[in-house]
Amino acid sequence: MGQLFQELCKGPVVVVDNRIGDKSDLINKLIEEIEENALPVLEYTTIRDARNKLQGMLFSNFIILDWKMSGASEEIPTEVQTGAELEAVTEEEVIEFIKELRKICVAPIFILSAFDKDWIVSKLENEGIMSEAKDWVFVENKGTLCETRGALISKIEEWIENSPHIYLTKCLTNEWLSKNTAVFWDLYQSNPHWPTLFYRSFKEDGVDPILALRDTLFQLILSEIDCTLIDESFLDKEISTAVSSSIESLKELYNRLWYTTSNIDRDIRPGDVYKIEKDNKETYFLNIRAECNTTRRKASDDPELYLLEGHEVKRGDIKDRYKGKYGIVPWENEIIMLHLDGKDIVQFYKKDLFIKTYSEMNDYVKVCRIVPPLITQIRQDYSSYLGRFGVPSYPAQMLKSIFESSDEPHDK
Repeated sequence: MGQLFQELCKGPVVVVDNRIGDKSDLINKLIEEIEENALPVLEYTTIRDARNKLQGMLFSNFIILDWKMSGASEEIPTEVQTGAELEAVTEEEVIEFIKELRKICVAPIFILSAFDKDWIVSKLENEGIMSEAKDWVFVENKGTLCETRGALISKIEEWIENSPHIYLTKCLTNEWLSKNTAVFWDLYQSNPHWPTLFYRSFKEDGVDPILALRDTLFQLILSEIDCTLIDESFLDKEISTAVSSSIESLKELYNRLWYTTSNIDRDIRPGDVYKIEKDNKETYFLNIRAECNTTRRKASDDPELYLLEGHEVKRGDIKDRYKGKYGIVPWENEIIMLHLDGKDIVQFYKKDLFIKTYSEMNDYVKVCRIVPPLITQIRQDYSSYLGRFGVPSYPAQMLKSIFESSDEPHDK
């Protein structure tokens, strides 16, 4: 086993092939090699069965998928189809399975086939897969990959070495899961009832106990993450001048560091940016109220939002004052945001604070959410408005045991 493979490739391997168990087929030889490398194998003989188990593939190591599988009886449509029509049906099943896998895990997919590789690649490109998946979908000859011992491991190591994205994903995912397990066991060994004790303490403290638990656990795990094992040579790769100098690509990349639009309508959080248009003029509002004060436990809850008003401004008004050090700039009296909602510059004045209930925001559109730690810095500038920041206090009985105890430490 290669060192890179051994260090980074952890977790179950998924194999989908209708010839599993048929000793005359090469796929079984490949499964034996995987198991010899001390990796568990999840075996499926139909695409239908594999798709039903998708949620269990969250931390899959890699996936091996047969391109041409005989359709199982339950996969065949009501009208009987055979020959070329049946092949087309099973190919569509494979393609849909690949698309769904992409949403579940970051793992290479090896499509095995004895058929023409270029034709399969062309088929995947036509379906919009191969063009953006060249770093995670590989079409391989079944005989070559299964018969040549070590060919699969070598291919995976080559894939990791040539993709900084995959290398960093593997490193940090493994490290996070490892430290996540360590933190939870450490808390359990301290007290098996730790979730209940923390929950009650946070609730008595007047904060949202679920949010406080989330933040506490996140910080505990994050403090344990060790980045010294990351080899920088795998990250500092040569990239084409066209990619590195593309302004639009850089804008898109850095906007992802500042703003998110993922699942922002599920709840209300500090950093939520709303927009309303009146008389052909767009006005933005930035929520800076703490999350624990805006949690909607019931549909009838109508929390108040603390909103700073902002507008698009001309570049010339800001250019001479902007130092180019930060993406979001909290100045003394204003906050400057770049590329918010497609605008070059949006300016928020700190004095323009409005309080609105959630029900009053029906005509407002939530455009994005500013991510931590940027929104944290903005909120800290507004501490006089926000009060406390959800920092948990010690339980009353714990303070009592300290300050009302008659025992004092002995002088050394």
